Amino acid sequence: MSKQISNVRSHSGFLASSIIVIGIIAGCTSEHHSHLVPSVSTEKHVYAPGEDIQINFSNAPGDQYDWIAIYKDGVKPGSGIFTTLFLFTDGTNPGGTSGITEGTLMFGSASDNPENTTVDWPLAEGDYDVYLLCCDDYGLLAGPAEFTVRSGAD
Repeated sequence: MSKQISNVRSHSGFLASSIIVIGIIAGCTSEHHSHLVPSVSTEKHVYAPGEDIQINFSNAPGDQYDWIAIYKDGVKPGSGIFTTLFLFTDGTNPGGTSGITEGTLMFGSASDNPENTTVDWPLAEGDYDVYLLCCDDYGLLAGPAEFTVRSGAD
C-alpha cells in the first residue's frame, strides 16, 4: 500500500511539473508572437510644411523590398493612385536591402515618388496616412498611422 501511494504522489508531481512547463512554454510562445506584429508610427502627429517627417517601423519581415509609403488620407495602397512619398526600409528610393526589420526613416525631398509626374515635396497641408508594405507590392503589414501637415506646427 505504501508503494501505491508513493506512485500516486510521483505521478501527480510529474503531472504538476508538466502543467507548469506547458504553461511556461505557452506563455513564451504567446509573448513571442505578440512581439512580432509589424508596426509603423510617426514621431509627431502634426508637421509644418517642408519639415522632414520621421517614421518609425518595427517587426518588418526583412524582405529586400519592404517599404514605407505615405498617401493622402483615405487613399488605399494599390488603389491605382500614386504613392505620394515612399522609401524602402533601408532609406533608399529606389533600392532595397535584405534583413532590415526595424528602424527610423526621415521623409523629405529624397522620398518623392519618381514614378509620379507631380512633385509631392514639400507635402501640401492636409491629412496623410503611412503604411508599412511588403515585397515591392501592396501587401499591408501595418498602418495606417496618421499625421497632418499644417502651417504653424511646431
